Amino acid sequence: MKMDGFHPGNLNLDNMPMQMLLHQTMHLYKQYFIQLMEPTQLKPSHAGILVILNECGPRSQRELADMINVKPPSVTVALQKLEKLGYIEKQPDAKDQRIVRIQITERGRECVVEVGSMIRKMEEILFRDISAEEKMLMRRLIMQMRQNLLSDKDFKMKRIHPPCSME
Repeated sequence: MKMDGFHPGNLNLDNMPMQMLLHQTMHLYKQYFIQLMEPTQLKPSHAGILVILNECGPRSQRELADMINVKPPSVTVALQKLEKLGYIEKQPDAKDQRIVRIQITERGRECVVEVGSMIRKMEEILFRDISAEEKMLMRRLIMQMRQNLLSDKDFKMKRIHPPCSME
């Protein structure tokens, strides 16, 4: 297979399996989002941690790891970077000094606002030339696909954490 001049836009999408089409679209979305985030010096997963802290308030490292379905040591590197950049700070828990609470700083809140703007820009690009009705249908279909996966008896996954307001 010749790869000279390969570009994902040149693929024949008519017969591409849905899984590949969704995967490629999400990969392109992620790459574009990474590009937009370069000025913040963060990865999308780092922004996700900031959004959780902004919405849910201070959390322990274990709580954050549970909320994003990773092991606590995996969060350590991200938290170190966020702290170094001044987006978060660590405080001892008021009730249990063994627990360290991670909280977002004012700079972190400003970053969350900036990330929100980036997400809105991405949605404008994604949904260009798509009607409001088509967007609503797409959302309903994706939510149904998600539910189909989650309810399948053969699918095994850690629980998906509800938004903090629902905990």
